[in-house]
Order: sequence, then C-alpha cells, then structure tokens
Amino acid sequence: MKKVILSALFLAALPSVVQAQEEETPENTFTLSAQLRPRFEYRNGAYVPLQEGEKPAILVNNRTRINFDYRHGDQLQLFLSFQNVNIWGQAPQVQLNDRTGGLSIFEAYAALPIYKDINAKIGRQMIVLDEDRIFGSLDWHPAGRAHDAININWKNDKLSLRSFFAFNQNYLDGKASNVKGNVNNPKGQFFAPGGQPYQHLEAVHAHYNITPTQGVSVLVANLGQRNDLVDDNDYNMQTIGFHYRGKSDALRYGAEGYLQTGKNAAGKDKEAFLLAALVGYQFTPAFSATLGLDYLSGNDTNSSSNKDKAFNPFSGTNHKFYGFMDHFYVSYSPSVGLLNPYLNLNLKTSDKGSLSATGHYFRSAGKILGSEDNKTRHLGVEGDLVYTHKIQQYVSLQAGYSLFIPSDSYKSLRSLRNVRKQQDWLWCSLNINPKLFSAKF
Repeated sequence: MKKVILSALFLAALPSVVQAQEEETPENTFTLSAQLRPRFEYRNGAYVPLQEGEKPAILVNNRTRINFDYRHGDQLQLFLSFQNVNIWGQAPQVQLNDRTGGLSIFEAYAALPIYKDINAKIGRQMIVLDEDRIFGSLDWHPAGRAHDAININWKNDKLSLRSFFAFNQNYLDGKASNVKGNVNNPKGQFFAPGGQPYQHLEAVHAHYNITPTQGVSVLVANLGQRNDLVDDNDYNMQTIGFHYRGKSDALRYGAEGYLQTGKNAAGKDKEAFLLAALVGYQFTPAFSATLGLDYLSGNDTNSSSNKDKAFNPFSGTNHKFYGFMDHFYVSYSPSVGLLNPYLNLNLKTSDKGSLSATGHYFRSAGKILGSEDNKTRHLGVEGDLVYTHKIQQYVSLQAGYSLFIPSDSYKSLRSLRNVRKQQDWLWCSLNINPKLFSAKF
C-alpha cells in the first residue's frame, strides 16, 4: 500500500519537477564568430578612369573581423565587432609600428526592451533599410559603414516601426588647438564635413507586409549638415519616400520613389527626387532576368538656378545599383544626376554556384552644355560579370570582371584628359566566416 501511495505522490510531483527543470534552462548565450575576407584586385580604371600611359594597379585588400555576441534571454543583447582593414604589404614583415591603422570598432551596441513590444539599440551600429538604397551596410567596402546612433523599434505581425537618432562631432584635424578647446568642452564643439557626412540625423521607417509576398515601406529622414569653417548654421535636408516589392509565381516587381527638400550642405534650396522600378521573371529554376530603371534628378550644367536638383543617396550602398566599377555616387557624385537603365541575367550553374551578368547604360538627368543634347547626355556603358561559389559551410568565393566605356561628356564632367577608350577591373574575393564558439549558461 505504501508503495502505491509513494508512486502516486511521485507522479503527482513529476510536473513540478519538469517545470523546475524548464525554469533552470540557461538564459545566457554567447557566440564568438570571425570573418577573414581578402580580395585580389586588378584595377585598370575602377573608381577613376586611367589616362593614356598610366599603368593599372594590382593589390590585395583584406578585412578581418571578430564578433562577440552575448544575450540574456530577450532582456539584453551586447554585440561587439572589432575589425582591421589593410592592404597586403602595408605592414612590414618585422612590424615595429602598426601601419594598418590597428584594430578599430565596427559595431558596438546594446539592445534591450524598454516597454512591452518596444526595444532600443544603442551604440555604433549598421543602419540597413529595405534594399540599401538610402541606408545601407556598404558591405562591399572593406571597412563597411556603421553609425553612432540610437535605434528604437516596435513591431507586430504585419507592421514594424523603426526610428533612428544620431549626433556627430569631429575635429578639423584631430588637434584641439585648431578648434579653440577640447571636444568635451562645450566651447570646443566643432563640425566640419569630411570626417562625417552629417552632424545629426533623425529618421523614421515603417514597413507593412500587405501579403506574404508583398510589402511596402515608408521613410522620413532629416539630415542635419553643418560646416563650422564657413558659418555656424545648421542646414537640414529631408528625404521622404516609399519602397515597394511584390512577387507572384515566377514574376517579381518593385518600385521606389524619394523626394528631397530643405537645404543642401551649402545652404542652397534642395529640390531633388529619385525614381526606380524593376520587373523580374524566373524563366526556369536555374535562369532569371531582371529589367530595371533608376532616375536620380540633377542640375543642368549651364543652369543659373539657386536650387539644387541633384539627388543625394547619402548613406546608400551605391556600389549595388550604379555599376560595380563605382564611377557613380562612390568616387564621383554627378551634379547632373543619372539615368540608369539596366538588365541583369542570373544563371544557377550548380547547387553551389551562380553566374550573374549586368549591363548598364548611363545618361545624365540634367542637360550638359553642348550642341547635340542627345549625345552630350550620354555618360558611358558598363558590363559586370560575377561568379559566386559556396565552397563549404563557412567559406565562399566570388570573382568578377567589369568593363566601362566612358563618353566624352563623362570625361569633361570629371575634367579628365587623354582618357583611354575603355576601362576594366578584375577581382577575386574569398569570404571565410566561421562560428568559432557558442555556449549557453
């Protein structure tokens, strides 16, 4: 009888024991990951066209990152990413002094809930919205892009709201003597363009999932620009727009539109806009094509207007949209704007490999002074070829070739003489991105 009673008591207490074990489940997780990304480049006109007689450059640039990610349930996340960016040979074999710039912080932020479904991310962080057109990670660049900002988020099943607030300060050249005090002294507050693209930033981004295959976003951003070398005025530029993407069976489509108003960094009235649209079709499981058009407004070269009509994609990953050779909105921002129709073809070559080919036809949005308007607006053509192969779980390979043929108008806008008729660029990148360690406690 006693055995029966004891057995019944044990069974009755079993749920409590199980619950106690569940409550003891580790709440803390820690993950250590790394990235090593060397990229070989044969630069024969990337970024800036080479002139007749100039020789191409060969180099290997390298990114090294180590990432620390600590989480205490859903109550706290602490993320730190350290990086070193260098070119092979920049550091001597016997390195007494670090000539690579040393170790820097790419990201360093804390994320925590502040009220019900609202959470905040505070610190140095990437701001990536939609498809990187206005705010992007700039991952192609060895150093990437991160902002010192506060990010407040709210979301439910269909709607998400994100807001960003940032404030920057910098020195003229790092010497307090040039700014009449230390940056920590209110009298020494100083801002000059070059160190940072803006002094302060306020942005709100809303995304709504219309259906599982359709979504629309709205962005409102204010960019506060200042130059204490000229005056002590803040010039605020507003960017307002939308982003839409949809998919139906084999068809995908999208459209974007942004308006810029307010004032530019020089205090001139801003009246600019960006329009973009694309349509893509999956012809077979292995082959797809996308046709798109970008239009970024610009100024006429002979304009006497007191308004700036050149659209500024200030924090976008412009490498992604306007040609891989980075002649537009990376090394050079054309005041005349840009009209960019393009065609992208993508072929899946195997389970682990794919080949992409993109053709661009560049024209100015604004008029370029000349006798034949149709010809003067032509800026050049570019073709980009990229092969991607996943070698293993944590290792992938990319290789690419680009060809750019500049027009006379493009050379004239950049004040270039004796430019070769064609420019090209060859690169190969190895991305090693392993998870080194993970623990729960």
